[in-house]
Amino acid sequence: MAKFWSVFKLVWIERMVYRVNFFLEILSGIVFSLIVVFLWLAIYRSAGRDLIGGYSIEQMVTYLLGGGLINTFILTTAENPETSQSIQDGTLLTLLIKPISPYAIWFVRDLGSKAFLFVLGLLGYLGVFFIFRDYLVLSTGLGHFLFFLLSLMLAALLQFFLFEALSLLAFWIENTYGIRFTMRVIMEVAGSAIIPLSFFPLIVQKVFLLLPFPFLIYLPMRIYLGKIPLGDVPLAIAKEAIWIVGLVIVNVMVWKKGIRQYVAMGD
Repeated sequence: MAKFWSVFKLVWIERMVYRVNFFLEILSGIVFSLIVVFLWLAIYRSAGRDLIGGYSIEQMVTYLLGGGLINTFILTTAENPETSQSIQDGTLLTLLIKPISPYAIWFVRDLGSKAFLFVLGLLGYLGVFFIFRDYLVLSTGLGHFLFFLLSLMLAALLQFFLFEALSLLAFWIENTYGIRFTMRVIMEVAGSAIIPLSFFPLIVQKVFLLLPFPFLIYLPMRIYLGKIPLGDVPLAIAKEAIWIVGLVIVNVMVWKKGIRQYVAMGD
């Protein structure tokens, strides 16, 4: 644990060096969230209705701002570049001889980045929450809120193992950036980071629900807003856990196959 804690602290130290860059990235996300919120406020007012797509104006604002906050620490760290970079530049060799698994290092570093960006993002969003305080709604109950927190933790794991599998393709592909970037764009849309999935056409909803992406933002926010009955939440959480287990198995298989043929060819 001391080794993991040291890696975790090191990530925070590194992030503090470039904190302005991360803050600007989060600030851009906040500005985008504000634009989307004001857009939906205008839509509700022009429609003259209190309910659109099953969401009240308060629920929609809460969804958009909550999704924006989740976006800061899950989608911002989505691409996991360290793994592919270590494989491509040969530094994986130095990690293999250390008394800690490279996978453990990447995993702890990812957790450290998420924690740092969550704190930074929360500080940035506090002002936004204050501005829209009259529109924000609290979770429907303690049970829903606890499941909401659990779904967030599982979403962080799901994101890591999903993009880690793509990064491990660097054993065979010279550059995985294009694949990871494309997946991030798909994830933002299919994960309902922009609008709830229920606003998409029914056929698109069915396709997206077959994928792991809705577990990242759509599911946590639906749990928070009480859109899923408390008795049905464990089943949704179980489906997310199954995806995580499946991705872990894929990661292990790809890692074992790739490491057997790995040849360090750094500069």
